[in-house]
Amino acid sequence: MKYFACIRTQTRLLLLVAGVFVFIGCSNDMEEIQFFDQSDMPVQVVKDSEIIQSKKGNVQLRLIASIINVYDGEESKTEYPEGIYLEFFNKDKEVSTSLSAKYAVSYDSKKIMEARNNVVIIDYDSGDTTYMESLIWDKKEKKIYSDKPLKSVNGSRVTYGDGFESDENFKNPQIFHQRGTLEWNE
Repeated sequence: MKYFACIRTQTRLLLLVAGVFVFIGCSNDMEEIQFFDQSDMPVQVVKDSEIIQSKKGNVQLRLIASIINVYDGEESKTEYPEGIYLEFFNKDKEVSTSLSAKYAVSYDSKKIMEARNNVVIIDYDSGDTTYMESLIWDKKEKKIYSDKPLKSVNGSRVTYGDGFESDENFKNPQIFHQRGTLEWNE
């Protein structure tokens, strides 16, 4: 009997100590409690993703991203905080253009995607590679544009400018405020 009384005493003592820690650790002072603002939190997080977009069975776009954060609310958006890589396919199911950036965000209601930080567009059909710090893809207007400095390379020709505009397939790019074109023979 003494054994069971000892166990009951130890159990009561353990519960008393745990209760003291709970009451000491808890605070009901509303000024000390910081509310967690969930409006800045994504409703969905996707890691290591590859998304294929097709229309009538034909692949149009392939998107690769390490992290995708989806936000709801007044201005719903999809953010690619660790970068994005896109491949656009032509009618022959070949990659015609690619776009990469270290950060991108797509605003769903505006139908605008902004890519920034080391943006690179490669047009495989023409051989052009364009480097810039940011661009806007306006899906409603079906065009991409930038007002930032850029460098466009095609073989032995390099063109520098301060902005550009093109259709969303990057087939008719226009470089604005050209600062120079360098050409050399190899």
